[in-house]
Amino acid sequence: MLRYNELLSRHTSFKIGGPAYCWIEPENPEAVLEAISFAEGKNKPFIAVGKGTNLLARDQGVDAVIIHLAKGFEKIEEEPGGAIKTGAGLSLAKLIKYTSSKALAGCEFLASVPGNLGGAIFMNAGARSLDDQAVFNEIKYILLDIEVIDLKDKKIKTLNAKDIDFKYRYSGLDGKIILGARLKLKKEKKENIRNRIKAFNKKREWIIHLGLPNAGSIFKNPEPGKSAGMLIESCDLKGKRIGGAEISKVHANVIVNTGRATAKDVLGLIDLARTSVKQKFGIDLELELKVI
Repeated sequence: MLRYNELLSRHTSFKIGGPAYCWIEPENPEAVLEAISFAEGKNKPFIAVGKGTNLLARDQGVDAVIIHLAKGFEKIEEEPGGAIKTGAGLSLAKLIKYTSSKALAGCEFLASVPGNLGGAIFMNAGARSLDDQAVFNEIKYILLDIEVIDLKDKKIKTLNAKDIDFKYRYSGLDGKIILGARLKLKKEKKENIRNRIKAFNKKREWIIHLGLPNAGSIFKNPEPGKSAGMLIESCDLKGKRIGGAEISKVHANVIVNTGRATAKDVLGLIDLARTSVKQKFGIDLELELKVI
């Protein structure tokens, strides 16, 4: 599917963003390569996006070809030994539902995390352990390998997870489009798996209370024990508004769209939070949000 001047506000959880030059939804790896060739033929940059849950698109839009991995990349299948193979377009909610139904444990920590598998891998999504708050469960620990298109040579490659430079909220996979992955899970009683899913969902109950369009966490936590939300809240910025954007009263590391927020409004609050935290604590907050 190919559409010109597609509003990105239709494809981001923020409900913000102007038109893209072109929106393409390829259904297989070969079609992704064709979309890249199309962009290059038009002398336009291209950007691969998932479900837009961690994305802020600028008000003027983006003069680029947006490649959205959709239905053709949602396949999932079980392999021998507890491994599963899945496409990058599969939502994490569907992944959790599938693995729990198959009595496969290991990715319960992704419960209630928005977005799809490709985005989760790119950001090395994770959550604090239920048993030890100092320990992070991260997707890198359950990855066997991933399939990518390397944009340097336009080749489809399989990368062993051990060879990927994963760090906190970072994968080092810039310059690559993630197509799919194999996850290493383990058999366990469904009841145990479902209990952990419930526990992780309970930890994230505050997300339900946000009640307005948002893109999740705006900043990365600067270090263990110092969350971005706590730092921003200490600057008395909860509830601060610029235009239609507001630093959430529920969680200070989330900005919500109260109805007519623009990207400019959101960026204004981002600058305010950064400046305030820098002045009060001497800490530079790093964006987790992607801005295009």
